[in-house]
Amino acid sequence: MLTLYPDRQEGERSSGVEKFKWFSPAGRRALLAGVIALALVALPWGAGFCSIVSKTKSERLPVPEKSLRAGTNKDNDAFSSVLSHLRTYRKTIKNTRYLTIIDYSKPSNVKRMYLIDMKTGRVEKLLVSHGKNSGWAYATAFSNRPESLQSCRGFFITGRKYSGKHGTALQLYGLEKGVNDNALRRGIVMHGADYVCERSVKLNGGRLGRSLGCPAIPIQVADSVINRIKGGSLVYIHAGAKFCDSKGSSRAIKHGS
Repeated sequence: MLTLYPDRQEGERSSGVEKFKWFSPAGRRALLAGVIALALVALPWGAGFCSIVSKTKSERLPVPEKSLRAGTNKDNDAFSSVLSHLRTYRKTIKNTRYLTIIDYSKPSNVKRMYLIDMKTGRVEKLLVSHGKNSGWAYATAFSNRPESLQSCRGFFITGRKYSGKHGTALQLYGLEKGVNDNALRRGIVMHGADYVCERSVKLNGGRLGRSLGCPAIPIQVADSVINRIKGGSLVYIHAGAKFCDSKGSSRAIKHGS
């Protein structure tokens, strides 16, 4: 008998996020090294990202373009989306050590959350849930509407860590007007959940248990992950080809004064 593991999330209102500083020169070098390491080691990124990276004038590529192309294919454009919108949110990012990508174009029974250490280039892959009304094994429907029980997509900045009904949780501020700017009001936060595990995949016929919209992660690693990415780290939730042409660059929300 299949078992559904519902999850109810909670968020906390805040008066806003303070204005953040952009990357230092050393931070920019670390960022480029980190995302290239991600492309080569962790993900089957779309070949289109090579042309974007190769046009970067301010940094010298640490590896030849030929090597970059060898590590890619045409099945994933999440990395290209991150690169093309980083400048849009540069004034909002305070925690430049980590970048998080959640790739909802992949099914929930695989590790589709990528936590990238920009200093070392290390990539940690994790299971992550989607909302119960977003789809079964794949997340195919997204919403900015309260009570939709669907996941949000787009770019977010992390807020503060707090202790809620699920233990340690992390505020997520949506940065795209009309796309995810209701995230905090909806209670869309990152937190640990016991239904995000391999056992849940088996009990649910090949998929994870689903949340009410939160990107829930394994409860065993929640404290460690949240402690690293709290306080102004960029999170990108990729929704697949249908939504890959994000208008975030023209609809970004300005936080702070």
